[in-house]
Amino acid sequence: MLTLDEIESGLYVTHKNTGLRYSVVDAEDDEVLLAPEQDGLQDLTVPLDLFRSEFVASDRFRAPGGRRGGRGRRRTPQAGTGPTPPPSGPKSKGKIKKMVRDRGFGFIRGDDGKEVFFHRSGLNAGDYDGLNEGDYVEYVVQEGPRGARAEHVRHTTVDASS
Repeated sequence: MLTLDEIESGLYVTHKNTGLRYSVVDAEDDEVLLAPEQDGLQDLTVPLDLFRSEFVASDRFRAPGGRRGGRGRRRTPQAGTGPTPPPSGPKSKGKIKKMVRDRGFGFIRGDDGKEVFFHRSGLNAGDYDGLNEGDYVEYVVQEGPRGARAEHVRHTTVDASS
C-alpha cells in the first residue's frame, strides 16, 4: 500500500485490477487526481483511501531517497521544489468557459475557437482562486501526451487590434 509521503504529483501508478496506468496530477487531503497514460480515457478523481488500496507504484517510479524501482524514470520538477523553466509555446488569449473549482481545473475557449484544459498546478500560487468563468485570459499552450494544455494562465484585457 502506498504511503501518504509517496503520493505526489508525477508519481506513476497502476490500477491493481485493470492494469491501467496513470500519473498523479494532484493529491489533496482526501482525493487524488489521476491522468491516464492511454489516449481516449478521461482524468480520474479517486478518494484517497480507495487510491491507496487499489493502486500501486509502477515500475517506472524512482522512489525518494535514491531507491530505484524497475528501470527508473526521471520525473520533472514539481511546483514548489525549486525554479522551473517558464512555459514555452504559442501565447493565446481567450475566455474561461468553465471552472471546476472542487477539482482544481477548468477550460478556456480561445479566440481561435479551440477549447483547452488548464489545471491549478500550471498556474502561479494564488492565481487560480482569482479566476472566474467569463474572465478574459492569456495563456501559453503546452503540448503533452494527452493533447494541448494551458499553462501560465493569467488575467488580461481584450485587445481590439487582435
